Amino acid sequence: MTELHYAEWGVGLLLAAVFAVALLESLAVVGLLVPGVGLLMALTLAATDASVPVALWVVSGAVGAFAGDGLSFWLGSKAGPAVHEWRIFRRHPEWINDGEHFFRRWGAWSIVIGRFIGPIRPVIPMVAGVLRMSPRTFWWANLLSAPAWACVYLGGMYWLGEAFIEHFGELDLTSALGLLDIASIVAVLVSVLARK
Repeated sequence: MTELHYAEWGVGLLLAAVFAVALLESLAVVGLLVPGVGLLMALTLAATDASVPVALWVVSGAVGAFAGDGLSFWLGSKAGPAVHEWRIFRRHPEWINDGEHFFRRWGAWSIVIGRFIGPIRPVIPMVAGVLRMSPRTFWWANLLSAPAWACVYLGGMYWLGEAFIEHFGELDLTSALGLLDIASIVAVLVSVLARK
């Protein structure tokens, strides 16, 4: 079997990839369509195999998540209530309605808590902008939640990746694709259960 030598991709490319996926996963509307858990798990296994320093990994993911939420907040602030008329929210009004309900219930904490709940993660910052949350409050909540998410989520995946590679050795192409498939299925199941 052809082994995946992730180190050959370069550390910079892996860091750019985790930044991009964390940003897209947090971005309004786009994050609802991106299989973030599966992609982040696969990238984290690659980073572990390439011996990317865990601190750099976590920081790159945190910056991506921070940027994604920031763009979503800005988009919500600019669009305002007109987001209800967007085609995707006319087809799935529950996405925006659930986000608004969650935001009204938890206020600033919704930015922090929502970061850890897949189905609402990409909606809450946009809703905060639509409902005119104070920018200062939003940016503080974003600044606190992005690194916390990255430490728990990406740091936890990195640790699991180290344990996996230590136990099973270097990854081959079949193993990596199988893990990506399993991670994607788990992500879909968790999203469905969380939505219910």
